[in-house]
Amino acid sequence: MEEIIVKIPSDTKYLQSVRLFSSSVASSMGFDVESVEDIRVVVSEAVNYKISGEDVLIKYIIEENKLTIEVFGKDRKMDEKILSIRNVILSELVDFVEIGDSEIKLVKKV
Repeated sequence: MEEIIVKIPSDTKYLQSVRLFSSSVASSMGFDVESVEDIRVVVSEAVNYKISGEDVLIKYIIEENKLTIEVFGKDRKMDEKILSIRNVILSELVDFVEIGDSEIKLVKKV
């Protein structure tokens, strides 16, 4: 198991870098092109909702057959409809999602 931790300032201009890094990690693990794209999208969604004035921490846990991504930060204030759309997007594209007050955990199996 390997862990990579990335910390970004609370600014959407860093989303592109996080997307690219996430794609690179997933690709190097052997995920197919569609799964790499799914991971890129869910990480972007999770990080976007944590950009609220505090730094955002993204932890990648690389295992032989799965990638776990944990996104830590404070949720932006959004109405329930938008948050439910976020939850649907996340749950449709990865194998497991856990959403807490300060953390979003995503798991995708190879």
